[in-house]
Amino acid sequence: MWVILLDRLINLNGKYLNQNKMKIKEWLYDVCYDKHGQYLWNKEKDGSQMIGEVRGWGAIQKLFKTEEEASKFQDEVGEFIAQAIREKVERDFKSE
Repeated sequence: MWVILLDRLINLNGKYLNQNKMKIKEWLYDVCYDKHGQYLWNKEKDGSQMIGEVRGWGAIQKLFKTEEEASKFQDEVGEFIAQAIREKVERDFKSE
């Protein structure tokens, strides 16, 4: 609804993402939210890779009296999603 998120990948719980043997814990380790672009990013050795985008501005802005309130809410949603991904990765791959 508000985010284009790789939820199918999150639910694989450690199975390989592709033929290069990239694991979810490596791909989604330390996901962060960029409030300036409304993107979710993973952190890689050579930089970052966008993995998702918080969407729904057309609907969100109608829920609040001011654009500032709507923008703050959208950022809260993005931070919530990034934190949820980090917590799930940490929980599911703690023993590895």
